[in-house]
Amino acid sequence: GSGSILYSIWASRSTKLKDPQHRILGMMSICDVIYSTNSALGFLTYPAGLGVPTFGNNATCSMQGFFIQFGYAAASYNMVLSIYYYLSINRGMKKEEFAKVWEKVMHGIVIISQLSFAITGVSNGLFKPN
Repeated sequence: GSGSILYSIWASRSTKLKDPQHRILGMMSICDVIYSTNSALGFLTYPAGLGVPTFGNNATCSMQGFFIQFGYAAASYNMVLSIYYYLSINRGMKKEEFAKVWEKVMHGIVIISQLSFAITGVSNGLFKPN
């Protein structure tokens, strides 16, 4: 899903990256790829002794927690995409106006908040198994 979306945006980047919808969708897809990859390969980073074949330690477990927490930004970008559609369809806002007034602020809020949550989790030891 998200990989195909990223490929589609990249293949037509000269036109698609001019549109806020595709930039938001691209960031949502990047966050989803981070989350999905981490979830699929997560068992490799579990600390040894948890009853399953594992290869990690507490540091890799914290790293996995960081990236899973940051991957939740995909849901936040879904909200940003919904706001974009609401403003453009219901309020008649032009995409240029959205890009100029709202888009940078919304990207900042999503990235800063999710990075803050992930860093807080790692620094407080919330991603350790014991």
